[in-house]
Amino acid sequence: MFKVLHTAILFLVPLTWAQAPEQPGYLALKRDMVAIHSMAELNNHLEELALRGQTRTNCIFLGSLRGQQPKQLLLNSHWQDYSKAFSLTRHPDRSVLLEFTYHDNARLLAAHLNPALVATLPPAEQQALQVAQQRVAELTTPQMSDYDKVRLIHDDLVHRAGYDLQADGSCATLLLTNRGVCETYSRTLWLLLRLADIPCHIVVGRTNEDHAWNLVQLNGEWYHVDATWDDPTIIGSDAPVLSHNYFLLSDAEMARDHSWVRGSLPVSAHKDALYFRTHARYFTNYGQMWRSVAAAIAAGETEYECYLTAFGDRPAFERSLNSAVQEFPGLTAIRTWSGPESGPGVIRLTFNHSGTPAKVTQEALELASSTVRQARNWWQEFDLQAWYDSIDLTPIRQEFNHLQQEASRQFDEACQQAEQKAAEWWETARQKVESWF
Repeated sequence: MFKVLHTAILFLVPLTWAQAPEQPGYLALKRDMVAIHSMAELNNHLEELALRGQTRTNCIFLGSLRGQQPKQLLLNSHWQDYSKAFSLTRHPDRSVLLEFTYHDNARLLAAHLNPALVATLPPAEQQALQVAQQRVAELTTPQMSDYDKVRLIHDDLVHRAGYDLQADGSCATLLLTNRGVCETYSRTLWLLLRLADIPCHIVVGRTNEDHAWNLVQLNGEWYHVDATWDDPTIIGSDAPVLSHNYFLLSDAEMARDHSWVRGSLPVSAHKDALYFRTHARYFTNYGQMWRSVAAAIAAGETEYECYLTAFGDRPAFERSLNSAVQEFPGLTAIRTWSGPESGPGVIRLTFNHSGTPAKVTQEALELASSTVRQARNWWQEFDLQAWYDSIDLTPIRQEFNHLQQEASRQFDEACQQAEQKAAEWWETARQKVESWF
């Protein structure tokens, strides 16, 4: 289930088309004029400006850009990676003065690359930069693959952050309070990935309303990542959920429910479901999936997600599950599941317990204690003697018995495995001693 999204992204593009006279200030601009011949040169120049903290530049567009409207060129560029607004002033020689107002993600990256700029940041942004640098240092190492860096930074952001319509759109707010909207998620992920030397862009488009996400480069290929839609956490809930539904998708996959102006953004045309293919959780039939789910339960996992190309529909899923329980009794531990209404997509499962005897026992005791506390509170608050006489504790007893039986079964399996290992060790030791004589 997706949350309602909101973004404060504004296209503030005040335009001034002035015929500036040739005065000393203008002549100085002419001496510093930058000739730009292609979109690649324009994008490189915009990044150089932002990472130097420079807010003004005088450009003239030549080559393949000659004659095109400067405003449209900027809108098709990567300016939204850095700026929240720009203005244009055209001069008689057809050069253009560009002036930018930067988002804090650009200021923080510039200060990271040039520590002399740290002193120019407000105190909150200085603190946010320290937090961002520390997180990247803790999550990544130079020996780590770019894929693992992106996955760990994405997962950490989703785990920490909570979607909050009352929060502003700054990276500093999300880094310091863990609250933000889609613009905040995309700009903070951009910053963290750039600190880890991962190329990244911010994509501004639409879903059911204005929205923002990222394009990330891995091994020369580009992939969409929507951290906001991978974080279906409701603020105040007890169980944050991490999803990879929108992690490393192609243009075709993303276009199912996202739209955007391609402009000079790179094309993403790789295979579907890269994350699930990488982690061997990409299945073409139910049989493959149920074997993997049963193994996850036995390994003690509490939640599970995979990509199934033949999902079908909910009745088909239920029929398949009921049939699979006969072969894999452990599947009865499935508590909840969700997936697409039809066609291929991500299936998510949660389990009643972690699968380990200690955890099963702990959860059974917590369930019993919670029931007792609730009953006592109701008894004291409402004086419910008659209600108490009608309480049906059968579901609770059944759940407790199920957990107790599962704990006993797994404890017996653990004992058998320990006995087998001990016997193997004893036989090896005996043979070793005999060889000495």
